[in-house]
Amino acid sequence: MFFASLMMAAAIPAASVQPDATAGGAPVVVVAGKGSEKTSKAASAAPRNVKVTSDRSTYLRKEGVLVFDGNVFVDDVEFKMHADEVTLFLGGTNELKRIVAIGNVAVTNELRSGTCAKATYNKALSRVILYGDEAKGITAKLNDNGKRKSQVEGRKITFWIDTEQVEVDGSVITVDVGNGDMKDSAKRFLGN
Repeated sequence: MFFASLMMAAAIPAASVQPDATAGGAPVVVVAGKGSEKTSKAASAAPRNVKVTSDRSTYLRKEGVLVFDGNVFVDDVEFKMHADEVTLFLGGTNELKRIVAIGNVAVTNELRSGTCAKATYNKALSRVILYGDEAKGITAKLNDNGKRKSQVEGRKITFWIDTEQVEVDGSVITVDVGNGDMKDSAKRFLGN
């Protein structure tokens, strides 16, 4: 899924922070690491960089937290993400444990795209949760960008990367039935 490519099997070496001319002088953090065994073979074959661009970034070494604030853009070979704020939580050996993205979250890769008010990723559980914000009228949406365009929408969408199981709270599901009969397509989608 989206955050799967950030799962790094090895520890994250020291992140480098530098101004980037292409980002208008905004801080850029390049996090180097190996791809996970759960990511595609091409992505996990060699170490790679995840480029994070934001207006501000803070590294709290003692706490093992990297905070990116303002116009955050995460550029990885397997996904792209925009958010107002992204926080990476690292373990004792700088191993990625958790990601929290807040505010105007939009994530996309070749297979899926999603939008929400807040997204979390938990590496140990191999789980991504997209949250809506009812007070602001924002729902969580997950689109399948394959042959048949389908979409799930709800207050909360939970996606398990390993099994690709999806659970939706307050759901609205839209399925492209193609040129087939609606009744037969619904049976195939929902079962008998």
